[in-house]
Amino acid sequence: QLIDRHGSPKDVCMTVGVIPGTDRSVASMIDVSDRKQFEKELHTAHVQMTAALTEARESQEALAAQCRWMEDHQATLQGIIDFLPDPTFVLDREGTVTIWNRAMEEVTGITKSQIIGSEAGAISGKVQGFPSPLLAESVLSSGGEGTTREIHITSPDGRDETHLWGKASALYDARGMLSGAIESLRDVTEHKAMEAQIRHRIDLERVVSSISARFVALDPDGLDDALGETIQTLGSFLGVDRSYIFRFSSDRTTTDNTHEWCAEGIESQIALLQGIQIDSLPWGMAQITAGRAICIPTLADLPPEAVAEHEFLEGYGVVSIILVPVAIAGEVMGLMGFETTVRERSWSRDDVTLLMIVGNLAGNLLARIRAHKQLKKSEERFRTLVERAHDCYIRVNAVSSAIEYISPSWKHLTGYTRREYMDNPGLIKQSIHPEDREIFQVMMREPDADRLYTFRALRKDRRYAWFEVCTIPIYGDDGDLVAVEYAVHNIDAWKQNETALIEANRKLSLMNSIVRHDILNQVTVLLGHITLLQDQPLDQDVATVLERLQAAAEIIQSQIEFTRDYQDLGARSPRWFAVKPLVTSVAQALRPAGIQITTDLGGASIYADPLLSSVFYNLLENAMRHGKVVTTIRVTTVPEDGGGIRIVWEDDGTGVPYAIKSRIFDRGVGSHTGLGLFLVREILSITGIAIRETGTPGEGARFEILVPEGCARTG
Repeated sequence: QLIDRHGSPKDVCMTVGVIPGTDRSVASMIDVSDRKQFEKELHTAHVQMTAALTEARESQEALAAQCRWMEDHQATLQGIIDFLPDPTFVLDREGTVTIWNRAMEEVTGITKSQIIGSEAGAISGKVQGFPSPLLAESVLSSGGEGTTREIHITSPDGRDETHLWGKASALYDARGMLSGAIESLRDVTEHKAMEAQIRHRIDLERVVSSISARFVALDPDGLDDALGETIQTLGSFLGVDRSYIFRFSSDRTTTDNTHEWCAEGIESQIALLQGIQIDSLPWGMAQITAGRAICIPTLADLPPEAVAEHEFLEGYGVVSIILVPVAIAGEVMGLMGFETTVRERSWSRDDVTLLMIVGNLAGNLLARIRAHKQLKKSEERFRTLVERAHDCYIRVNAVSSAIEYISPSWKHLTGYTRREYMDNPGLIKQSIHPEDREIFQVMMREPDADRLYTFRALRKDRRYAWFEVCTIPIYGDDGDLVAVEYAVHNIDAWKQNETALIEANRKLSLMNSIVRHDILNQVTVLLGHITLLQDQPLDQDVATVLERLQAAAEIIQSQIEFTRDYQDLGARSPRWFAVKPLVTSVAQALRPAGIQITTDLGGASIYADPLLSSVFYNLLENAMRHGKVVTTIRVTTVPEDGGGIRIVWEDDGTGVPYAIKSRIFDRGVGSHTGLGLFLVREILSITGIAIRETGTPGEGARFEILVPEGCARTG
């Protein structure tokens, strides 16, 4: 490289050669600056070209790798789509099928080779149920807008129907241009079946609920018809050909078809299904009587031991059947059945459960029908009894006081017609004898009192008749009094006999009084003469005889005086007596010296014979005579569990010896006349009152008067 005169570097090529034969050389220089520049530019261009080639090669390799990745990715996507559980297919932008996965093959029965490359319309033509246009076609025609739809397709063999939920979306290329559409189908057959089952259960529950509600509010006369309507409603709802009810006989040996419903075109069998022997179908009847349902979708499902049942059902053309027991409170009264004769029918667990409920409802209804029939028979018997009885029965509304019923014998008893009294309820009260109106008012105020009321009522012929009335309160379901029934018995004949007996008793009493007076006069004379003789000096043997005569005469005198009390026993009707005033009056009459009498009787009253005062008189006299050291007598009342009361009379005397305790109320037992406590027991027993002695000898006597319910009042 040389520097020229201008100072610029120059590339030169120098060639030096030796001149042959001399020692000189020849040099020549050629300016190669341009060539050098060209070589430099050529080198640069070569480097750039090499780099470009390298870059192109790398780009080509990258593109090839990308192509391979794209191919792998497309294969992967196709594999994913192919193995998707949901049926899926793809259309390109021209509507040609490009992808058809295995699930589509299974659902439609069309293989890839049969459909790929075909137009979309071929799908609708080859698959029954596929609507045209397809969802994917709609996406392509709408410019990419996704859409959904439910599709029903039939299997290739035509036996099964598949429910599909279709959804289609657009496919776009790298430039965002619409390149096709993908449509996937979700099998919702099970979901639809479950949904239908739930809907069926809800509908069946509504039917059962409506049946139950109707049964509750049903009029007794419509019970039997309600069973027929029930099997018709259920039979129509369940889509069976025949539904029915069989009822067992009372001895459970036979069963009869009592109610039947048949679908249109199905022949009735009820006339043929009467008096079937229960033991002729042992397996089926054993299931029913055990309270179990029998569910047979097809007769082939019957167990081997049900040979008789298979022949029986087959003979009546049954294809499918379900039987449920008709029962209440564990008592199986019959069965309810639903059967098909044309096609097989399956029964869900919900169907069985709800039909078992209906069977129980039907059992309740059958029990009500049975009770209603028994009630009607009973009503007929009692109506015949009431309407033919000589006694009269009256029913009065407790709220309105209106007379609801009067039996026919009322006209015979009173002379008035039933209509006259029902039109004028006050006529009964007006006809009561003035002296008996208080008794009548008590009867009206106390309808639940367990007692008989006796009073006189004026007949239409203007004469009074005696009646005995029993009140019967009638309560509603809420416990409130709704009516009062009165049983009226004419006691005129009894009263006439009573009057005659009273008159006869009066005459006997008069005669007894005269005889008793005469005897007592003679006894008094006898005792007087004995006393006069005793005042004279007498031989000891004679004096002893006179003493014995005097004792015998005194006993005769006591016994005669006892007959005066005993002849009045039961002569007058029992009535209510307050106990405390009786005890007080007896104490005032006898004035027991040195004995304090205390009472805790409250307002106790008892229903007893008018001689009740003699009871307390004898008890006090007994304490004074035999108690010896009595200083205190206490009289109290104790309530009894049964509703009665116990009146306790106890003292602190010597008490009653064990030897005579069990016989103390017998006649003649005791150290005196032996009649006092006997009279006490007889007076109390007239109205069912008992007495016993429960004291301890040496600690005092204790008498317990046991007054039963109905004969005691405490307020």
